[in-house]
Amino acid sequence: MKKIAIVTGTRADFGLLCPIILKLQQDTEIDTIVYACGSHFSPEFGMTISEVYDNGVKNVRSIEMLLSSSSKVGVAKSTGLAVISFTDAFAADKPDCVLLLGDRYETFAAAQASFLLDIPIAHIHGGEVTEGAFDDGLRHCISKMASVHFCAAEQFSQRLQRLGEFPSSIHVVGAPGVDNILSARAADEHELAEVLNFPSNGPLMLVTYHPVTRGGDDENNITPLINVIALHRQYNFIVTYPNADGPGAEMIAQWQVLAQYPHVRLVPSLGFKRYLGVMGRAACVLGNSSSGLIEAPSFKVPTINIGTRQHGRPRSETVIDTPMQQEAIEQALQQATSESFKQVCEQAVNPYGQGNCAQKVVDILAALDFRQMQHLGFYEQERTNDQ
Repeated sequence: MKKIAIVTGTRADFGLLCPIILKLQQDTEIDTIVYACGSHFSPEFGMTISEVYDNGVKNVRSIEMLLSSSSKVGVAKSTGLAVISFTDAFAADKPDCVLLLGDRYETFAAAQASFLLDIPIAHIHGGEVTEGAFDDGLRHCISKMASVHFCAAEQFSQRLQRLGEFPSSIHVVGAPGVDNILSARAADEHELAEVLNFPSNGPLMLVTYHPVTRGGDDENNITPLINVIALHRQYNFIVTYPNADGPGAEMIAQWQVLAQYPHVRLVPSLGFKRYLGVMGRAACVLGNSSSGLIEAPSFKVPTINIGTRQHGRPRSETVIDTPMQQEAIEQALQQATSESFKQVCEQAVNPYGQGNCAQKVVDILAALDFRQMQHLGFYEQERTNDQ
């Protein structure tokens, strides 16, 4: 029987991993261990470990790694602590493979421990680019340590090949976030009653803005976005808290000025089922979360993508890019809510696939023989005469 370890450190990656985890745990030929760490155990960010259990995930183990400091030094030290904790856990449990998603520092720590212990790594969402975050470098490092790659689109597969990864190790499966829209049960009206309890029936706006860890510090001053939300009382805004990177705690303090407004709801974490339930009812998504680029297009919902955090990712026609400036955000909001742009969104195609990613990942993992797996070296693409 294969033993596969899965690592989750945030509400965001768990929402994407959950369908894959549940399908793996239904396979009688696969034994799974789910390592939960990071902000899952932070009360400040919603204590989202409860969501892991609420979704029926079994055999969950906690990894100690999160320090109270969110500074660059604190993140570096948390990464070091995570490497130690993951090394102890992997050495004791001896998984045949470690399944990782994305680009966060806790994921990088798990990859480092797994790589040095000679445990094969399967990596989801490799080959992508997000120019506004240091996650970019971490993602490429994880890809170089991984033996199996699950890409969301063909262009990401090509980038991995340019990084020296062999085509035989790369599988284009689409984005797992699209699976959630097509197959997972979104929260219903009863489950959303608390967060949708607004005095008026204005259009609903879903806001998620994360710290920018590479770029200008001005992007982490969310005053322009706060001003837009405070002024536009004809809309109802649900604001979810940022992740724990960098100045995340300071952003939460900034958001608190909106708590006095009846047309605003501040929610530390919706959980992925309520998040999808809200997104499906939203007139627009605002912020800089990847969900605005990956999931929102499948709902035909406009996205106002603010700042540089998602620079480098493919975009559907549903996405409007704008800087963190009040006038620019207001213009984007006017465009996003126009009838002409709604028609554009109805015809748009999601560049991140059409679903069934989870089953593809499980089928490939089930077929692989990790004990015979060896690192293939560096893939050299054939050059044409004009290169």
